[in-house]
Amino acid sequence: MIPSSPIKTLQTENGCFHYQDEGIGQALLLIHGSLCDWRYWRWQLPELAKHCRVIVPSLPHYWPYENTQTGFSVYQHARDMHHLLDALNIESAHVLGHSRGGSIAIQMALKHANKVRSLILADPGIRTRQQENHANFKHEALLAIQEGNIDEGLALFIDAVSGPNTWKRMVRWFRQMVRDNASTLVLQQNEPAFYFDDTAFSGLTLPVTLLGGSDSPAPFPAIISRLENILPQAQSHFITPASHGMNLALPHEFNRIVITHVERHQLK
Repeated sequence: MIPSSPIKTLQTENGCFHYQDEGIGQALLLIHGSLCDWRYWRWQLPELAKHCRVIVPSLPHYWPYENTQTGFSVYQHARDMHHLLDALNIESAHVLGHSRGGSIAIQMALKHANKVRSLILADPGIRTRQQENHANFKHEALLAIQEGNIDEGLALFIDAVSGPNTWKRMVRWFRQMVRDNASTLVLQQNEPAFYFDDTAFSGLTLPVTLLGGSDSPAPFPAIISRLENILPQAQSHFITPASHGMNLALPHEFNRIVITHVERHQLK
């Protein structure tokens, strides 16, 4: 894919990472999830940039950044996003996080509240202690990758979060992106867990939109349901028919919801 704008780089305490910056107006930061990078948002950047300023980073450790063995956690990546907004002289931004990126977005709102105008959480990957067994697929996927069975391991991971046989149906560019980020599963396996914290989360008073896929597998529907109970101000939307990769399955509907959210919660 040829990017619609030049890829830029930023040096932080956690290394160098790459991002795109396109459009003007309200700032919107898009945070990708596991095994992804800025390419994940290929169907969002051009359309959303017509309505606001869109910042699309590859998190440190993800393609095309050379992998390291330090500084990989939801907490560090939230700090990295804070540094990115600072470096771009953005006072505050709407923050959209998908899957693991949803945890990063919430951590930003908890610890860097002045930088977060609102949250859009798409199937956020927040762990609960009751769902620990569901995370076993990550270990199995990692073992397959370490044994050299890369596509087998990636298929285990992708199918677990998106539904059976999703990997087989994925287009070539998506598979390549996931392969390029396969090594991050080693770091993700060892990162400190980001658990649900009802008390801390209930203290968030900023606007929140929750996005789910109608066919997203466990634990995502339960996560959204729990967030609905904790965050009475949250508005929920379920994109049909779509699973975890809802922004790829139905990009125009996904983008419409995001644009409506940003316009409704403009900075005054």
